[in-house]
This record gives sequence, structure tokens and C-alpha cells, in this order.
Amino acid sequence: MGNVVIVTHWLDGDVIPFIRIGKELKKRKHDVTLITHCHFEDAARKAGIDFVPWDSPKEYNQLVEMMKDNKTSDPKKKDYSFEGSMFRQKFENNNIRLREYNIVKNACKSPDTVLLCKNRSSIAAYLVAEKYKLPLATVFMNPFEVSSMLMYEQMEGKNDLDRLNTLRNTVGLNKVESWLQWESSAKMSVALWPKWYNNVNKEWPSDVETVGFPLERGKEAYKREIPEDYANWLEDNPNPIVITGGTTKCIKEDFYKSSIEACGELGQPTVVLTKYKEFLPKNIPSNVVCYDYLPLDSIMSKTGLLIHHGGMGTLAGALTAGVPQLILPCYVDRPYNAEIIKKLGVGDYLYPVNWKADKMAPMIKELQKDDIRSKCLYYKDKMSTNKGISVAADYVETLMKNDKYVYSINKNFKGYHSNRNARNNSPKNEYVKNHGSLSDKQRLLLLSIKKKNLTK
Repeated sequence: MGNVVIVTHWLDGDVIPFIRIGKELKKRKHDVTLITHCHFEDAARKAGIDFVPWDSPKEYNQLVEMMKDNKTSDPKKKDYSFEGSMFRQKFENNNIRLREYNIVKNACKSPDTVLLCKNRSSIAAYLVAEKYKLPLATVFMNPFEVSSMLMYEQMEGKNDLDRLNTLRNTVGLNKVESWLQWESSAKMSVALWPKWYNNVNKEWPSDVETVGFPLERGKEAYKREIPEDYANWLEDNPNPIVITGGTTKCIKEDFYKSSIEACGELGQPTVVLTKYKEFLPKNIPSNVVCYDYLPLDSIMSKTGLLIHHGGMGTLAGALTAGVPQLILPCYVDRPYNAEIIKKLGVGDYLYPVNWKADKMAPMIKELQKDDIRSKCLYYKDKMSTNKGISVAADYVETLMKNDKYVYSINKNFKGYHSNRNARNNSPKNEYVKNHGSLSDKQRLLLLSIKKKNLTK
């Protein structure tokens, strides 16, 4: 049996999939340790896996607070948003990375250790794997992470390479010539989505295996009971619209206001899920009810339409239940996820400049038509064979059986694949090319300039 050390950062969507994979590996009799933020300790312990925190509750709360929508257009004010340089200086500096290196190193003392880690942020895991010659697999959480890494190399690669080489020198490793060379040198990479959802960008310099969405199924799926008051309301209001911006504050403030206003105009039964009451408008239409929390997986099968932020876990849940989706994306991977959902024919999206009731209400009606529902049922059937967690665990076990997966710098690295025309079938590659390297602020400014050309 092996000693699996799992390393990841940030929020629910970046951590919960690893807890599920770790739970599966533990069931297979492996030792499993999750290293991430202290907030996830209870979830890890309940899954039966060991846990080591990066931080204290105070530090994690600071991180979450800085991840909310606090961007500023005032040049005199500091940008503390999670895309801004201040965030990186506070949470991704070399002192933090060195502390993380020592935490990971201490968890890897067993000779049969293998590492499973999130891409880009898991710098400590890469360094420990290289220093101590350990097998390592890197994980892509969504398709945009692959494409954005290529853009990131062009935008930030030089600066990050300098910081990386300083850190490498501190831990006794030689300099590398390219940030992307180092980042893409893992001998195993897995993608947590099925191939039919989106092919991996062919410009990525190494092979990536798509394994499926990391959703629990059957006896492993923990279905929470629906509250009695909601069950009673549902009897009189079947197949409601459900609005959720996810579990964090990482949304724009008008997400809920615009959605509620549009659903209020339509008069359809609507449920809003958020514990952040400051995001809700003062006046809630009579057809709208609000809950701090409902178990989304449990209520999804009785949902008529899902309005959400575009997170991978949420959209995968809707695909599983065969529910149409209206995505209101902003930040990181969400706009790209929304493009994919539209291409599949199971939903649509609106950028923030168009979060207005007169834009949203017609789209909500359109998405509830029979042709959309037919597509949703088609992909619901496809999702019935999804085995992302078990397949990911299979790959981790493969790490234990072959020395070829020991991490080392790819000396044959020659940059991106040379065939620039060999693009994957991802939706609107121009989106990635022209938008992927921009911050949301820049992206929205561009959309505002081109507003008269938008069709939505």
C-alpha cells in the first residue's frame, strides 16, 4: 500500500474533489494525507483521511475576504482582489512557499510516498517531488486552467521564473530555464472532466488524461435530507428556478439582485440559496423564497432551471440531473465553463454587463423549452457512466507501480507544441486567445467597448 500526500489550495471547488479522491484511495487501504487550508479539516476527517493545515483560521478568513469582489477602478487605491498583485504578494510569496515546502516534506517521509496536487499553486509539492525523487501527478480542475497556463507563461512567466529560481536555490535545486518547462514536467497529469465535455488544449506540452467529473455516486454519495418546510413548499411549487452563486463571496454583488428581479418579472417559483444576506435586494418578490442553505445535490432533480456562477461542481451537478442552466459568469474559469455549457446545448450565459432583467427574463423562458430539455436528458444519460473519482484513484495507484512517474525536469522541453493549427475542439478558441490572459476588469471593459456588437 502507498502513502498518498494530496496538496491543494483555495476554495471548495479546488479542495472537495481531492477529498473525494482521497476517500476512495483510503477505501483501497492506502494511507492518505490532505494538505490544504484549515477550513477543510472537518471534511477531510469525516472522509477518513489525515489532515495537515497550511494556515490558521484567521489567515484563511483573510484569504477568503480578499477573494471576494473587491476590485477597484480607483488608481489611488490598492487592488486587493484575488487577481491583483497584492493578493499574490500576501498569499503566494516565497516565504509562504518555503513554509509550505517544509510542511509537504514532513508528510513525505515514507519511502512509498506519491504526490497528487493541484496545478500551478502546488509549488511546494513540485519542489519536494524533485528534491526527493518522488512520483507526482498534477491535476487540472477545469479546461480553462490548461489554456490560461499558456497565456500565463506569456504574461507572468518571466517574473515567476525569477521567484521560482530564488526558491529553488534556497532548497538546493538548480535553476530552470522556463517556468512552463518546470510546470509541465510532471510525468502524469489528469483532468477532472470527461473527454466529451472538452478536449484538453493540444498546445499543452505534455499529455493530460481526462478522467471524468469528481462526483460521488451511489452509496458513496452523501444525500442530505431536504428540510420539511422546503419539501412542503415544493409540493405547491414544483420544478422551481434555483439561484446560487456558490459557497463563497467570490461573485459580483448584483448577481442575486439581477437574477431575483428577472425571476420576479416572470412570476415563476424561485429559490435563492446564499448565506450572504448583504447580497440580497431589500425587496424580494412574492414568488421568491430565500434559504441560507439547501443540499443542492438533493434538490437538483426537482429543479426546473438552475441560475448559477459557473463553477465546475455546480454545472456537473446540473448535467447529472438533466437541468437547464443559465450561467452568470465572472472570474477565473467561469466564463470559459459557460461557453462550454452553451456549446453542449444545455444552457446559456450572460456577462455582467448584461445582467439586467430585460435580458435575463427572455433567456430564462427560452432555456425551459423542449429542445433544451431534450439536450439536457441526453447529457444526463452520458453522466450516468461518469466515474471520475475512481478513475482518478486508478491513476494515482499507477504512480505507485512505475518509477517513470518520478518528477524530474523535462530536458527535452521545446515550448508549446509546434503545430499552432492543431487546436482542440474547445468552444471559441478566440475567447482563450483574446480574453484568457485578461483580468475580469479588463475583460469587462472590452465587452463594454464592444457592447453595441453583442447579440445578447
